[in-house]
Amino acid sequence: MANVTKAQNLFKKYRIAIVSILAFTVAICCIFAFAGNKSAEEYTEPHSSLAAPESIVSENGDIQGFGVYVDGNFVAAVGNKEIATEAFSELLSIRVSSLGINKESQVSFNNNIEYIAAGYAPEAFADKEELLSLLGKKNDYNVSSYITDYTGKLVSAKLSVRSVMTYTETVTLEYNTKKIFTDSLRDGVTKVVSKGYNGEGEETYQLVSIDGIVSERETLSVDVTVAPADEVVRVGTSSNGKEVASIGTFQKPYDGIITSYVGPRWGRTHNGIDIVADGRPCKGDPAYAAADGVVVRADWYGGYGNCVIIDHGDGIQTLYAHFSKLSVQVGDVVKAGDEVGKIGSTGNSTGPHLHFEVHVDGEIVNPLIFVDYE
Repeated sequence: MANVTKAQNLFKKYRIAIVSILAFTVAICCIFAFAGNKSAEEYTEPHSSLAAPESIVSENGDIQGFGVYVDGNFVAAVGNKEIATEAFSELLSIRVSSLGINKESQVSFNNNIEYIAAGYAPEAFADKEELLSLLGKKNDYNVSSYITDYTGKLVSAKLSVRSVMTYTETVTLEYNTKKIFTDSLRDGVTKVVSKGYNGEGEETYQLVSIDGIVSERETLSVDVTVAPADEVVRVGTSSNGKEVASIGTFQKPYDGIITSYVGPRWGRTHNGIDIVADGRPCKGDPAYAAADGVVVRADWYGGYGNCVIIDHGDGIQTLYAHFSKLSVQVGDVVKAGDEVGKIGSTGNSTGPHLHFEVHVDGEIVNPLIFVDYE
């Protein structure tokens, strides 16, 4: 009895604290009970790729997803694009391996593959393995090119693999033949003025193949390592062999005075005439073609320095030497009076002047037979 009285006294003393603790405990229990009931009511099983949450189901029962189309043909629907992209990547890898395509090639399906977001019937949805089967996968080593849709119907599209491979190889660059028609030769007669030769280059090109069969070849670039040289051929058009270059028909290659003639000079033979300006410097002045012809040389030529040689037909050639700058190149067709270079002092030269020679059938002749400096 004493114990009961003692307990009553303690309750009276701490009743406020005890009531508060009981009230807090009851409130916590109610909260958990309420939360548990609500969670149970709202819980929905996770959706696989074959279904979708109710929030994306339309009134007619269609489910939002991505339709897989190949060349405009609907195959199936998937819950997300990753399912489809992974499936096509796996198929491509198997096809590349089975076709023996070089692993360094750029590969892709040669089809228009689309993933279109829309609502689709629940039965149209497929998971990854089902999609692979519809797209033709037989096993890990074999893929058919035939496709069926989710209903089992064969569609009109076939998967094909496009591969692109880049190559580089040495190629021959063939020379061109430049024909110069002239009445200096009889009709039908030809004469090679400058012989041509082939060049060499590095060609970079692409081969495009469909299912391993080459369908096109595209040249990307050609880097010339040795340039080809055009062949220059004179083609006769005259019925009587009329000559273009004949005695007395050349014009002056430079209008000046002659300081040295053909003949012995300094213990050796001087093969041409040297021409300078009358009473003034001539460096940089232009020199001109003495007659119509074709340029057969335009470069550095030993003691001649920068030199130009022009072929005029019938075995006649003129030579111009010691230029500071060349104005023509091999193969150029020139007319009498066309500039061929700037007067200088290159090669074996004692000062700026034009050295001029005339050759007939390979023999040195006096230029004054062809041009008048009187």
